[in-house]
Amino acid sequence: MPVLQLVNQFAIGGAEEQFVARLRGHPAGFRPVVACINKAGPHLAEIEKLGFFVEEFGLKGGLAQLNTGHQILKLAAFLEREGVKLIHANDFYANLLAVPAARLVGAKVICSRFDLGHWYSRAHHLVEAVACRAADAVYVNAEAVRALCVDEEGVPAERVCVVQNGLDLPAFDAAAQREPELPFPSGRPTVVAIGNLSPVKGHLDLIEAIDRARLAVPDVLVLCAGEGPMRATLEQQIAERGLKETVLLLGHRFDVPALLARANVACLASHAEGLSNALIEAMAASLPVVATAVGGNVELVRVDGPDASGRLVAAHSPDLLAEQLIGLLRDSSLARRLGAAGRARVQAELTLPVMSRKTGELYRRVLAGQPAQSLPKAA
Repeated sequence: MPVLQLVNQFAIGGAEEQFVARLRGHPAGFRPVVACINKAGPHLAEIEKLGFFVEEFGLKGGLAQLNTGHQILKLAAFLEREGVKLIHANDFYANLLAVPAARLVGAKVICSRFDLGHWYSRAHHLVEAVACRAADAVYVNAEAVRALCVDEEGVPAERVCVVQNGLDLPAFDAAAQREPELPFPSGRPTVVAIGNLSPVKGHLDLIEAIDRARLAVPDVLVLCAGEGPMRATLEQQIAERGLKETVLLLGHRFDVPALLARANVACLASHAEGLSNALIEAMAASLPVVATAVGGNVELVRVDGPDASGRLVAAHSPDLLAEQLIGLLRDSSLARRLGAAGRARVQAELTLPVMSRKTGELYRRVLAGQPAQSLPKAA
């Protein structure tokens, strides 16, 4: 059965990488048909290399344009022509186009939410909430995102299904064996931070934490993979604190597994988060994790018992970040134990086949007119 996978564009980012992963591991019994709103981005070539022809339904300017209605009608005609009975929208703009188009032709529609909308305006929240309430199901990757949809936006609880992100573990392990390109060889104790250089990722907190941590671990090295609008500010802070040989901004990297394989600890200092691919990849690399207790981070990083895989600290707390990083850099036995537990968790729960199976189950329930997620019965 064809399923239209609709996405805004093919940019670099966690959600975009998961979109590619879902195409690679598409649920059995369903054939992906790929469409977008803006046919651009680094992942486009990868999608086309997989053999997909990408249909475009381009918006012009804001949503309040006559062209938006035209694209909705065009999308509806495409659904009817291709015999598509289910459309899976994968981001904000896709959600807004998919729901009315599906309703015009009687198709089922699944909206997706992969973060807490920290960048949204009030208007963004409102229009997406309306779209999600009108969808047959809402596909989210974390309980924190589910709570946002249900408790704050009024989406019926039985329509919201949690499917955690999945990692292609064999491909990840193969990529980890390659030698990463670094400015210099290093046997120094290394912290790795993966994420776009945007304010919400908390890089300023990380820099301050490392400034404190190097008093206890003088030769610490921090590798930051990612690019974004905060680069100039971060470079200034690094220079002012004398950290040019300590904190390296590596830019966009396509060898993240190899970087992780050569680190000792992973850190995510974000102020808001859905379900972080960076944390999942760090756990897959058997790295202990120091992360902020926000969003889906608390669902990924266990801190107690034999399954503990890292440490959680409050957001905006460089002193606490420093304390936990120092502890793990100094205690290699504890770091290995936490890293092994993280790897086991990924193997058991966070792989591409697990995500594909759960996604296929959701598709079948939606097509059958059943609730997206079974709810516990009231006592």
